[in-house]
Amino acid sequence: MQIVRRDADALNIKIQLTLEPVDYADKFKSEIQKLKNKVQIKGFRKGKTPEAVIRKMYGKSVLLDVINDTLLKNLTDYIQEQNFNYVGQPLPDKDENQITDLDINQLKEYVFSFDMGLVPDFEIAGVSESDTYDYFDVDITDEMAVEEVESARKRMGTHSDVDDNIEENDIVTFEASELEGDALKIEGWKTTFSVLVNMVKDEDVRKQLLELRKDDTIRFDIYDLEAKDEAHVQKYLLHLPEDSDHEVGRMFEGKIIQVSRVLPAELTEDFFSSFGQEDIKDETSLTEFLKQDLKRFFDQQASQLMQRSIMNRIMESNDFDMPVDFLKKYLKATNEGVSDADLENEFEPFIKNLKWSLIKSKLAGIYGVKIEEQDIKNHFINKLFEYTRSQGMMDYGFIMEMADKMMKNEKQVNQAYEEILAHRILYQAGENVTKNTVSLSAQEFENKVKELNESSN
Repeated sequence: MQIVRRDADALNIKIQLTLEPVDYADKFKSEIQKLKNKVQIKGFRKGKTPEAVIRKMYGKSVLLDVINDTLLKNLTDYIQEQNFNYVGQPLPDKDENQITDLDINQLKEYVFSFDMGLVPDFEIAGVSESDTYDYFDVDITDEMAVEEVESARKRMGTHSDVDDNIEENDIVTFEASELEGDALKIEGWKTTFSVLVNMVKDEDVRKQLLELRKDDTIRFDIYDLEAKDEAHVQKYLLHLPEDSDHEVGRMFEGKIIQVSRVLPAELTEDFFSSFGQEDIKDETSLTEFLKQDLKRFFDQQASQLMQRSIMNRIMESNDFDMPVDFLKKYLKATNEGVSDADLENEFEPFIKNLKWSLIKSKLAGIYGVKIEEQDIKNHFINKLFEYTRSQGMMDYGFIMEMADKMMKNEKQVNQAYEEILAHRILYQAGENVTKNTVSLSAQEFENKVKELNESSN
């Protein structure tokens, strides 16, 4: 077999393979013989069917399979021998790779071409000891821990209807009627819905609510009650049927028919045991545990923030060429229905993500990072553990059952793999660089996170 490499440029290449009869004749004959020994055709004993009959009935399909298998093996061997660092998969040339003249009696020469996109060698800057990054050390105060205790009591508290003055965290249920001017509209729209007081968008309405109680009335623009769009208001507050052409005004009078309030959980033995920690026996030990938990949380957030800074600098400092022509052709070939306009709009973020994947793979090799199946399962278990604890439930059987289900979801497994890989290589990078520790308050830290999010967007 003749194999020729043709370079369009340094990164976009074409591999041409010339398949000659000598390359596949023996294989074809062997496969025909296997079929002859295996099939049984009416009129002939098993294994005694004449080869000419086998060739006539099955020859073309067998020959096509043999050619494809031989081609694939030789292409794969060549790529491995050349040690190509490439993206995607070799892309067959549809014009050249059509086999339309199969002849089982006179084997022919066939020429096949494949496009490939190569990745250049590149060094990774931004992750050496000479690179310095800020690490934010958040001060955890006693007041923050006390607030966490109160927050936990509310999460695990009970809902109860109240008749006294409304408070910020109450849920208010309205029986609302449409207005026309200053009067109730005759045969106007009526609806019943609930809102959380501290989520009311209209500040004047929110202030008025805090002076009211059950059975009082208040007037409001229903579209200004919450920071939601028109579709949300029509569906969840007005309860308008889909595709309704009924015209409903903005102004309503709402009668408060229910005020629901969360009563904080009592500091009982059951409450303390719900945290799953044997040493939590009373409010003091709980406060200390939550203070340490807050510290762990902010330390984790600070590490993630530094890792994001490392990632951003890596992406800024490691720009390298990509096989653009091949990738555009590859995306169109492997994504049915993609237009040139779609490709143009999505290509830049695609290239950015692809470069990050290549950098991750290279760093994983440098750092010796390997992800095992158990790592992915532990990832799911930890996430489920955090969620169930935040909800005040610690059902280990449920956690393990859900983790097993998630392990069967290919999309979730792949996503978890990428998350773990990114975390481990960025963690290792964070261990290699120089940390500049900066002490600040929780509020100052949140401002830093906000700044980074805004700059990323």
